[in-house]
Amino acid sequence: MKHTKSISRRNFLAVTAAGAGGLLAGRFMPVRGDEIGAGKKQVNPGIDNLRVVCCIDPAMIREDPRNWDFASQNAPVNAEKVRADMDAMACGLAQKNTPAEAWAIIFQKPVAKQWSDVKVAIKVNAFAKNNPRVAVVDAVCRALAGLGVQPSNILVYDGSCNAKGMYGPFIANGLPAGITASVKNDLLGGVVKTNVPAPYAGTFKCSGTIAKGEIDILVNIATNKGSAFAGMTMTMKNHAGTFEPMPIHFGGGLKYIIAFNKSEAILGGTPVRQQLCIVDSLWAMTKGPFGVPNKRPCALAMGTFSPAVDFVVARRIRETVMGCKHPESLNSIMSAFGYSDFEHLDYVKVNPV
Repeated sequence: MKHTKSISRRNFLAVTAAGAGGLLAGRFMPVRGDEIGAGKKQVNPGIDNLRVVCCIDPAMIREDPRNWDFASQNAPVNAEKVRADMDAMACGLAQKNTPAEAWAIIFQKPVAKQWSDVKVAIKVNAFAKNNPRVAVVDAVCRALAGLGVQPSNILVYDGSCNAKGMYGPFIANGLPAGITASVKNDLLGGVVKTNVPAPYAGTFKCSGTIAKGEIDILVNIATNKGSAFAGMTMTMKNHAGTFEPMPIHFGGGLKYIIAFNKSEAILGGTPVRQQLCIVDSLWAMTKGPFGVPNKRPCALAMGTFSPAVDFVVARRIRETVMGCKHPESLNSIMSAFGYSDFEHLDYVKVNPV
């Protein structure tokens, strides 16, 4: 496929939490080109948009679940290992020596607010039977709490599904006490209409508090599934539960997915609202989004820029580890945001802790 070899020419780094800062010093590459008018927008002033970290660690899960209901797919997860590996990934992403320093770079608050007043929404994929594991969501909540975010200001949601039905039973039992989970958009003020830009410009329904800019930090946690759109559904398509999903299936397709990921609702705000994107590939699916996982990559990946995260996971996990194939349209998820030189993708392989 086109551009596949260009990623392989990068010098892949293996880092640990203890050595991330020193080993990675001097490798920061600021985003090239102009801002969002041409498709490019720097998400985090201290982290390259094209930097994506990945950890493959079989110790994060003890065994396959007996079935794929939500409780069963979480039971074999080693939450302590997930937290440790995600802290190491944060160090690799932010190029800092300690998790506390790293998370303080990754998450940015509005200047006028105290951390105790910051509002956070965590978008999970609550559809079907491959969903972000509780331990992954918990690690993000703990990182935010470490900065001073109040649990009562953290909301887990999927505007298309019942996130409360899945994650609610784990609050104070795997997730921090005091956080909330929503039934569709019930805790996000319902839906309002908002604009998305080209390549599928129009006005569409969106989760209310996100469209209105009332959420300070948006975290996007997806799972690794196949689909008809570029052969995969991960962080970019995850926002079909923030924006109305129907246009995807009625002519919008990948153009609509790209458009709402460019929208003010997702990339607006000062600082930028969506600050972290994670793909949970502890278990994954070559096809989908229906069905159950058929692969066990034991992998997590994260970065600040959704298209780069999805592109790297497609190439380095779905293709290299899982044996998947993707159409040429996969390249458009980068070029639509102004990135035609995939040579500069900065993939960092983090060693398990």
